[in-house]
Amino acid sequence: MGILHTSNNLFLILGVAVAAVFLCALIYLLIFRRREGGAVVSDPFENLYRRIHEDIKFAVAPKSIQLSVSANELIELATEIWRMEQRLAKVADTLPENHKKGLENSVHKLKRYIANYDVEIVDYTNQKFNDGLNLDVLSVEKDPAIMVPTVKETVEPTILVKGQVVKKAKIILINN
Repeated sequence: MGILHTSNNLFLILGVAVAAVFLCALIYLLIFRRREGGAVVSDPFENLYRRIHEDIKFAVAPKSIQLSVSANELIELATEIWRMEQRLAKVADTLPENHKKGLENSVHKLKRYIANYDVEIVDYTNQKFNDGLNLDVLSVEKDPAIMVPTVKETVEPTILVKGQVVKKAKIILINN
């Protein structure tokens, strides 16, 4: 108990010391800035203040999602899982039942793995097309029998991370 109490006191003292140094530097900048003809003379503290100010502005400014390399790899993994699932669906009838079940279980485990990182795969095949969807239409095929535009095929799925689109689907659209 005594060690924790001492550690807390040490952190408190260090925090107060850092705050005091920062406050002294700020007072120095505000009170002792030298001016020549109305222009601020460049000094090391002023330059440091400007850099810190710009860094803080950059840190709090809203920006689009920037992903780390590992997140991009998860996105590529999600796309490959979707491709494996599509290929498995095409050859499922030709596989022995035990191989088919094994492959389906592996795909399911991979999907659960990426779901742990809030990565979701969205396939639009055979769904009604909506202009509000964030999709890349690769081509449009005409069919007079179709009453509403429909996604004929998903070439690549949409990938969502924490509910936000990080990779748009590529589709083939069928329309009248």
